[in-house]
Amino acid sequence: MNYLTRFRPLILAVPLLLAGCQSTMQRIADCKVGDWAAIGHKDGMSGEPADYAERKEFCDDHADDKKPAAIGAEAQYTAGWAQGNWDLWSQLGQNDGGKGFQAQYEAHAASDEVRKHKTPLNRPAYDAGWAIGNSDYWKNQGKHAGTDGQPLAAQKEAARARAAGMQLRFDEAAYANGWQAGNRTFWQDAGYNDARNGTPDSEFRQRASAARSAGVQVQEDAYRAAWNAEIVNYWRNLGTQDAVSGRDFAMRSKEARAKGLKIFESEYRQAWDARLTDYWRQAGADDGYGKPFMLDDRIANAGRNGVFVIAATRELYTAAWDDQNAKYCVPENAFERGRTNSGMAVDVCRVELRNQLKHAYVSGQDYEITAAKRQQAINDVNEISGRLSDIHHRLNRLEREIRSNLEAKDRVITDETRKQDARREQERRDLSEYAQRLERQLDDARRWVERHDQQMQRLRRDIY
Repeated sequence: MNYLTRFRPLILAVPLLLAGCQSTMQRIADCKVGDWAAIGHKDGMSGEPADYAERKEFCDDHADDKKPAAIGAEAQYTAGWAQGNWDLWSQLGQNDGGKGFQAQYEAHAASDEVRKHKTPLNRPAYDAGWAIGNSDYWKNQGKHAGTDGQPLAAQKEAARARAAGMQLRFDEAAYANGWQAGNRTFWQDAGYNDARNGTPDSEFRQRASAARSAGVQVQEDAYRAAWNAEIVNYWRNLGTQDAVSGRDFAMRSKEARAKGLKIFESEYRQAWDARLTDYWRQAGADDGYGKPFMLDDRIANAGRNGVFVIAATRELYTAAWDDQNAKYCVPENAFERGRTNSGMAVDVCRVELRNQLKHAYVSGQDYEITAAKRQQAINDVNEISGRLSDIHHRLNRLEREIRSNLEAKDRVITDETRKQDARREQERRDLSEYAQRLERQLDDARRWVERHDQQMQRLRRDIY
C-alpha cells in the first residue's frame, strides 16, 4: 500500500476551501459595483468554470439601469478568473504542504466538490502552493528544533531522515532558517532564566563555551538583551519580597557583590518602599474595622514579624485606620450587626458615638425579634383565613340544602323532617357564630401585622 493510499481518508477530510455558490444578493451587489476583475476572481476562487456570458446575462437581468458592460469587461473577467483559479489551487497546495503531507493533487482533482462544480484543474498552481507550504512546514520544524540547544548539523540530518521516511521533500534552507530563529529563542530563554534566578551574566561564558564544544551556535546578543531586560525585574521582585521578610538592600547588595551580580539599587528600593507602603496601609485598614488602634504594638513587633518601619508608617496606618473606623462606627453598621448578633466593638469608636451605636445595636436585635413576631402574625392571618374560607364553604353548602328542602313542593312534613330542619338550622347558627369569631380573630391578627410593621419601621428610623 503506497503513501497516498494510506493517507487518502485524511486527504479527503481536508476542506477543499471552495467558497461554494455565492449568494444571489452578493452576486447582484457585485454587478452593481461593476468590477469585472473582482467578479471573475470570485468565480475562480469558488471553483466555478469561467463563464463571462452567463455572468453578464445575470448582471443585465438584475441591473437597475440597463447600461452595457464596460469596454474590456470580458478580458478583465477572464484575468480575474484565472487569478482566482490559481489562488484556489495554490491555497489547497499550501494547506497540504504546511501540514507535512505529500502532494495530494490527484485526490483533490477527483473529489466530489471539484466534480460538482466542474472546477478547472490547475496542477502548476497547486504545486507552487504546496512548495510554499512545504517550506513553511520545515521552517517550523527547524524553529522548534532550534529551541533544544542542540547542534544544527545533527538535527538537520535527523530531519532529513524523517523526510525520507515520510517520502516528503526536505527543504534544507527553510529548516536552517527556522532553526536560526529557534536557536535565538534558546539563548533568549537562557538569558531570561539566568536573570530571573539572580545568576550573573558572567554565566554566559560557561554556557557559550559548552555550546561551542557541542557544536551549537552561540547568539550572545540574544542572551544579553534578555538578561538585561529581566535583571531589573529580579531586583524589583527581591525588593517586594524582602520588605516583609526581614531583609533589606544592604544584605542583598552584599550577596550580589559576592557573586558578581549587577545591582539595581533604585529599582530595589522603589519596590521595597512600595510593598511596605501597601503593608502599613493594609494593616491600618484591617485594624480599623472593629479593632483598636494598634500601631504601637505593630511597630514594636515589626522586627519579629519580618517587617520594616518606614518614615510614613504612622501616617499610612492612621489614615487607613481612621477611614475604616469611620465606616465601622456608624448606626447602620451597628443596627445590622445587632440583627445578626455578631457583636459590636463600641469601645473602638469615638466616645460621643458610643451611646448611639449601642442603641442602634439593641434596635437591630429588637428589629429581628419583632420581625419574627410579624412573621408569626402573618402565619396566623394565613391560617385563620384558611379556616374562615372553609367555614364559608360549609355555610354556603348548608344554606343551599336548607333552601332546596324548603322549596321542594313534594316534601312531606313529618316529625323526622322537622327534627332534621332543626338540626340544620342549629348547625347554620353555630357555623355563623364560629365564622364571626374567626373574622374577629383575623382582624386582630392583621392589626398585629400592622403594629409589628410600624414597630420595625420605628426601630430602623430611630437609630439616628
